[in-house]
This record gives sequence, C-alpha cells and structure tokens, in this order.
Amino acid sequence: MPLEPFDFVGFYNLLNCLLQLNYIDDQRQGITAMKTNNAAIAFLSEYGHTSLVNLGAGRMLNRIDNHIRLMTQLNLTYYVGIDCGPYIKLTSPNIFLDSHAMTELLTGYYQGEPQKFWEGVKVFPQTWVEELEGIHCAVVVCQRVYPDCRWEQAILSMTPKLVLQEDLHGCERQQLRGRGYVRTWIKIRKYGLQPFRPWPIFPWERNLLLWRRRDFGDEEILVSRWKVLWRLCEWFIG
Repeated sequence: MPLEPFDFVGFYNLLNCLLQLNYIDDQRQGITAMKTNNAAIAFLSEYGHTSLVNLGAGRMLNRIDNHIRLMTQLNLTYYVGIDCGPYIKLTSPNIFLDSHAMTELLTGYYQGEPQKFWEGVKVFPQTWVEELEGIHCAVVVCQRVYPDCRWEQAILSMTPKLVLQEDLHGCERQQLRGRGYVRTWIKIRKYGLQPFRPWPIFPWERNLLLWRRRDFGDEEILVSRWKVLWRLCEWFIG
C-alpha cells in the first residue's frame, strides 16, 4: 500500500495552534501571578502594621508555634504567608508542634473562639520577597531560608519591630547586625519562644535567632539589674 504524503501544512498549523494555546496559558498564569502579587502588596500596605509576615512560608504552613506566641504577645491581627511557589496549603499535620498548648493560647487570645485565628490567616503564593520592599510589617519570620537567599535589604526596608529566624542548620542566615537591629535573648525568654528542632548534641541550642529593632521595646533591659551585661552582649554579639 503506497504511503500518503506527509501533510506538512497541516502539521505546521497544528503546531502553531498548540504554541498559541501555550502562550495564552502562560499569559493567564502571568496575569494570575500579577493579581496575587498586587493583592499581597495591597493587603500589607494597609494591614502590615498589624501583621506577622512569614517570608518563604513554603507550600505548607508548619511548626508555627513561635509565630503564634509573637502574634499574641504583640497583639497582632493577621498571619501572612508569602512564597514564590504556586500554592501554600493551610492544612498540615505539623501545623503546630504542640497543638494542645497552641489551642489554649489561641482560646485565651480570641476569648474562647480559637477558630478565629484562621480568619486572620492570609497566604499569597507566587510572590517574591523582593516585591515587598518598602512595605512596613510588624514582625517578619524567616523559616528554613534556602542557601544564597539574601533578603536583608527587603527585610530592612520593611522596618519590622522583630525578625525571627528559625531552622538555621544548612540555611541562609540573614545578617542584620549593624543595620539598626540587635540580637535579643531577653525577649526570647519574655515571649516564651521554644527551640526549633535543635540538635540533641547541643542541649542549650535553640536553633533560632530573634532580632530587635533598636528603637523598639528595650524596657526589659532598662529595668534589669544586668543592664550593663545585656548592653555589652548587644554591642559585641548583636
């Protein structure tokens, strides 16, 4: 049976159609991402002053116990998750390390209605940290930051009162020393922050850092009998 000649024109038209569909899909994704980014910027521009912002939250919120402690201690309203990935899941079996303690804490904070916490959770996937430069936020959290991700400039421009860094092993530490921030140990104790997956070979390790903006809340130091010691620690280490 003789072979029919290959229809180059038909193949070209089909290929061109597929390319156009792919282009349209890319455009739609770009529009969606832009809308998401604009939503994050718009929301934080209005509510950043009462928000804790988790930079690089990942595709699933998890182990946010210390974040909740900071939210309740500073009387914040919103928990905001930012990530460049396509989605951020709110449901996770590891959302809290100590579910019982967090339920009690949220029950007290929301006057018997802990579920209200979820009304204040806002997530913005497809959003890059650098896009938030210049938008003030009350607290910034960096959890498991990939190596070579340097967000200092963006964080400093957000002028947060506190910056919490967790899960430091093998991850990039944001260096804020000498830029208007000091490391604080006394506030780790004040807010009851718990160690974040510390190495068992170092029982004193917390695997977290807490930075305080120099002009924010140093009353604990001012009234401490160890005021000079704390100031020396800030000067040498912070």
